[in-house]
Amino acid sequence: MRNYKLIALDLDGTLLNDEREISEQNLHWIKKAEEAGLVVSFATGRGRPSSEPYWGAVLPTSPMIISNGAEVWKNHEQLLSRNVLSSDDVRRLIALAEKHGVRYWVIKSFVDEATPEGDEFLKVGMYHSDLATISSLRDLVASWGEFEVSASAPNNIEINRKGINKATGLDEAIGLLDIKPHEVVAIGDGFNDLAMIQWAGLGVAMRNAPEIIKEAADYVTGSNDEHGVARMIQLILE
Repeated sequence: MRNYKLIALDLDGTLLNDEREISEQNLHWIKKAEEAGLVVSFATGRGRPSSEPYWGAVLPTSPMIISNGAEVWKNHEQLLSRNVLSSDDVRRLIALAEKHGVRYWVIKSFVDEATPEGDEFLKVGMYHSDLATISSLRDLVASWGEFEVSASAPNNIEINRKGINKATGLDEAIGLLDIKPHEVVAIGDGFNDLAMIQWAGLGVAMRNAPEIIKEAADYVTGSNDEHGVARMIQLILE
């Protein structure tokens, strides 16, 4: 395949299998990519505390895009940017979730290992097992035009600051590496991956992704339980 310089990996449903583990095959081919000179980066909806246990799979110099682009890390130690929701917006979104009886959570900014969560809000999430309920809420929040609204699964909503997503985070990170969007491979499975799949030079969907994500991608690889990331990296290196 053509020369690429950076591979951006989503975590859940992509690099991680259904047991939330990185397979030996995926680890092996990540290392192969790095040995070939490619940067392998994560672009995840998770915050730093919940994603960091997996960071050892890539080099510590790799940029990290977390909370759907709300935090961009130049490497594993240096924060590059942070885009937060206002406290008023968070209260409003929580009130909406409570009104409709849906579960919600917030992701706060990372401060340091001793106090990993600060006072700034990166993302609000909502979950409900009833797809009609959560879809209606997703459409409602999106109709306001005030937030970046996506999802990592059909039964949830992920809400970020307007204009912030994995593509914007990656675009910021590659600016420091003299890498262009057409030299990026983005691999994901969720609606929160759609922006980066469309933005990247090679957008790759997992086999377990919804049809709309696969239709938007340039290529569809195996599922997260079929070592789809490893299979894609192997193809890139051929």
